[in-house]
Amino acid sequence: MDNLVFLNTTNAPALSPEATKRMRGHITKSNFAKRRQRLAEKPTTKVTKRSKKTSNKRLKEITELVVSSSDPTQTNHDLQLLILLTCLNPPTASPSEAEWVSLFASERALIDATMAVGMRHWSPQQEWQIQADACSSKALTSIIQRISWRQTYSDGFLLTIMTMAFGARLGGASSAWDVHVDGLVQILGDRRVRGIGEPGWFCDILVLDAANYIFNFPRFWHRRVIDAISDSGGARLRHVAEICGGIITLRQSINLYHEGHFDPQFIKDESARLRAKTQKLRRSKKNKYLYSTALSLELILYLLWPPASQSIDIHTLTKELQRTASQFPKMPCPYMDLTSCQFIIGAVAAASGSSTRAWFVDKLTSAARAMQDRGWGDEPYEILGRMVRADDSLMGWFGMEGTENDGGYGDVSRRILGVHLDEA
Repeated sequence: MDNLVFLNTTNAPALSPEATKRMRGHITKSNFAKRRQRLAEKPTTKVTKRSKKTSNKRLKEITELVVSSSDPTQTNHDLQLLILLTCLNPPTASPSEAEWVSLFASERALIDATMAVGMRHWSPQQEWQIQADACSSKALTSIIQRISWRQTYSDGFLLTIMTMAFGARLGGASSAWDVHVDGLVQILGDRRVRGIGEPGWFCDILVLDAANYIFNFPRFWHRRVIDAISDSGGARLRHVAEICGGIITLRQSINLYHEGHFDPQFIKDESARLRAKTQKLRRSKKNKYLYSTALSLELILYLLWPPASQSIDIHTLTKELQRTASQFPKMPCPYMDLTSCQFIIGAVAAASGSSTRAWFVDKLTSAARAMQDRGWGDEPYEILGRMVRADDSLMGWFGMEGTENDGGYGDVSRRILGVHLDEA
């Protein structure tokens, strides 16, 4: 989405319906033309006749479903089909999962945004990519419409913008991600003016993104987003943000220490202070997302500056992180797992050859393997490679310094998952 044209209507003079229609039509045609050009220039990925036939049949089913109904969420079967397409976990009998499904059914723009992400990563075939463009265009049109109507404060609309941001991050479109984050901040401000707090799932998703923020690959977390959250909903997030900020400062101090320009005593004291904060945060066992984040933050501190005493058993913490992550009330989709720094940290900290390490590696790679089964080449591993390349510490833990141009992202990811984790 880096090269797509976006229409910003904020503070713009009002247009007639006909003029607005022509403008959006021009932008849509321009975006489609650019997409077709990129697809024509990109080498074709080898796909077997059988997988192409299956993929085309799947696309036909979904396309017919969307076209045949103005509201494809009328039946539970239809909704499950949509959710399964996007690699989200299917609905279960859990009340929490049922609430999540109802949220998707509440907002057409959310369905289109989710379909756009799902179709974009379902198959490399041109037919799927064109359909992804169409869904993305419809989602953007709905978003612009809702903004012009000043109807931006529903929970479904909030998740729509988050989904668009996540899609931009998966695609490596930093400029588009910045645009969606700006929109997220504005929506939170609108809700706050109306006295509408943030839903629990919103804070849970942000909490899970804390480790990603520390390692320069946030999917939703931004300091301005945290600052825009209401006082009632943001207390725990601000506590997590304070620890994250402390860890970022600590990392800078450690770098200066290795260059011979910093007193190690400050690092020891600051590490101990932050560790005490994470241990206090770990008392919140009732919220699985917050608890897993506290565990991952403590593991990060251990990996950055191991304490002199052996009072902390890193492998026990890692097993606890695995147990907690496997009990999330709403399981993240595999694409969230693929971009999870929590799982990277778990894989690094787990004992070599252990079932715990194997579990984290499997969670990190399940989406990539599934995508390759659907005809993708190295592209899925490029996403993981971008995440690791975003931070020097991650590269250092995998012994990858100085390999920026060695074999590309796919080679980097395979080295992470195939050599340094499995043979360490």
